[in-house]
Amino acid sequence: MLAPNQETETYEVLEPTTLFSDEKNEKFRIRSEIDILFILRGIMQADSLITLYPDYESDFILTSILAINSDRKEMVIDYGINEKHCQKALNSKELVFVTTQNRVKIEFVCNQIKKIYFNNKDAFVVNIPETLLRIQRRNHFRISTPIVKPLKCAIPIPGKNTTTSKAEVALLDISCGGTAVIDQHPIINFDPGIIYDNCQIMLPEIGTINVTIQVKNTYEITLRNGQNCMRAGCQFINLAANMEAMIQRYIIKQEQMRKMK
Repeated sequence: MLAPNQETETYEVLEPTTLFSDEKNEKFRIRSEIDILFILRGIMQADSLITLYPDYESDFILTSILAINSDRKEMVIDYGINEKHCQKALNSKELVFVTTQNRVKIEFVCNQIKKIYFNNKDAFVVNIPETLLRIQRRNHFRISTPIVKPLKCAIPIPGKNTTTSKAEVALLDISCGGTAVIDQHPIINFDPGIIYDNCQIMLPEIGTINVTIQVKNTYEITLRNGQNCMRAGCQFINLAANMEAMIQRYIIKQEQMRKMK
């Protein structure tokens, strides 16, 4: 159970959005069970606090994920400190959960809840949500790619067969909003405004994402080995939600690996 002062001193209470009924914001919705479980496990491992609103009402419970059972499609969450609010949650039809992960707002709805005894204390068990929202409206978190084996972006060569003729360029960094590439390919033009469709970036241990990129700016930089080159900043255009989730998984993995070193 949460400490009595934890609700107000260490956590900013997050409010639910209206995105669940707004079809214009479907780009924020994650439907892949693998990606949903990955995000939920990340929230659990970080021991992040979650605001739970029974039936979208103003009363809320601060909770956290204690365990996830993917086979039963259930997760155990902390019991609240206010018994009245907990009873309201047990009698509600929809449970709205709001939290953040890596500065991205996470929101999902569950419709099954019951009270159990877990690790010698009261707890709730709820269903794994069928969909989840990752609402990132501010600047995207950007991570540098490995120096020894940098990520590569395969860009179709204009005027050639786009399925077989592709040029590879090394990536300097990547975020859910875009990427920076080394502009030194003799064929590919990185003048600002140019758009390249059907580009592919292979994320190790994650998979290959298909993206459309638009060149936003270019300028000269000095690499860590002392070599001068041009850097091209590129923005992802209409990035699919499942592609964004894969990038987020890659970023989280890289951050975890760096913290272990």
